[in-house]
Amino acid sequence: MGVAVTVVFTGLCALVTGGDRAPGQVLLVDAKGVGSIGGVELPEHAPTLVVSLNSLANAASSNPTRVVMAGPEGSAGPANQVGLWDLSGFEVRIRVQGADEAGLHLFRPSDGTSSWPEPPRDIHDAAAWRDLRYVADMSSLTGDGRVDPALIDPDHASGLPKAVAARIYLEEGRLESGIPSQPGSVGAVFEFRDGTNEPKLRQALTDTIRWSLDRAAEAVAIEIIPVAGGRAKRLVLKPSVTPHTLFVSNLPAENVPTHAHHTVTDEEMGALHFGAYYALLGRKPAEQPLPRPWLATQRRRGTGGMAGPFCPPARFERN
Repeated sequence: MGVAVTVVFTGLCALVTGGDRAPGQVLLVDAKGVGSIGGVELPEHAPTLVVSLNSLANAASSNPTRVVMAGPEGSAGPANQVGLWDLSGFEVRIRVQGADEAGLHLFRPSDGTSSWPEPPRDIHDAAAWRDLRYVADMSSLTGDGRVDPALIDPDHASGLPKAVAARIYLEEGRLESGIPSQPGSVGAVFEFRDGTNEPKLRQALTDTIRWSLDRAAEAVAIEIIPVAGGRAKRLVLKPSVTPHTLFVSNLPAENVPTHAHHTVTDEEMGALHFGAYYALLGRKPAEQPLPRPWLATQRRRGTGGMAGPFCPPARFERN
């Protein structure tokens, strides 16, 4: 019995790839580090790793930032304790032994099998959301989606760059999109408009990225390493017949009242969140289109409104 694992990323996450089979990174963006967007300060975000302690072979020594109880009150069976690790100021490496993954694979469905840029025909079919193009591509928006090299190859003597709260290295396995976490956005099409108010790009978006191993490994460990120095934490996953699912989120630390942002709506705040990604580009574009729900499509699909700001990731190029 080996170890299989999936890591689900949501929130303000910048996916940096160098092509198929090349290593990648996920940068958890420091909302405060990118400054105000459109004259509005983004709320503080909380980069967090979430793992069920039942998944860990070394749960007793894993030292989570805090532990919460999961599962409905009064449910039968053993209690499921979930560990939360604050990732601010940390780098994370996933150590895999024996999987022979041969690099990081970027999932792309066979020709004719994806409905992208439209939402999947069955919007509730998670497998239909695997096309990585549901993650907004900065190259399509700006013509040059290369990330600032200083953000992915920093000098550790000075710590993480101010726009980066945490970093996760991905050296093997498979990357794909996942079904959006918010039901109100599952059937929506988003439109990016430039300064002339003309549509730059129109597509369905997801706020979820999934990384997984194609095959079970002999052993998998998650290393959480403080960039400023100090003792690293090591989480060792148990062998299991079913894959372990871990979660990495970078969402607002708390719900900020609307009036705190000068009557900015959730829809507008979601668009402003995306504006943080332009600060990560090596070459800052003059036009910085932001996503807005394309209401005509939403009415046709009857998706209704969204609960809270929609905070999708974006994809960048390494070179």
